[in-house]
Amino acid sequence: KEKMTRKLGYFEDSGTDKKKYALILAAYYDRTETAKKLIQSDPDQINRQDPHSGLTALHIAVFRQNIELVEILTKHPRTDLSLKDVFGRRIVDMLEYTTNQELFTLVIDATYPDLMRDLESDDADENNVVTLRPPEP
Repeated sequence: KEKMTRKLGYFEDSGTDKKKYALILAAYYDRTETAKKLIQSDPDQINRQDPHSGLTALHIAVFRQNIELVEILTKHPRTDLSLKDVFGRRIVDMLEYTTNQELFTLVIDATYPDLMRDLESDDADENNVVTLRPPEP
């Protein structure tokens, strides 16, 4: 009798790869507490990209709409917001997949801090309210 086994993903086939991509896995499975520990213990994983798709943990957190993890990663000084996946999508481009205003604001503020400061300064001067919103579903 032949025993059937589930074929594991590329990052689960060995202990080494599983550890190497642990933050990506934590983001994918919404394991925010695990992600926090990994960011603290191994910050080199913050910008690590999936070898097949080029996604980072932040790309995945935005796509999965994990606001807490998006906030942690966008505010981390080592996070590179300009990294692109294999389709050329940056973190800000992943906003196409959300209608969540809080998530949208976190990513826009982190990606374009100077622009946001200028908009806020203009608003204060003119008493106008400018609100950037995610696209309607």
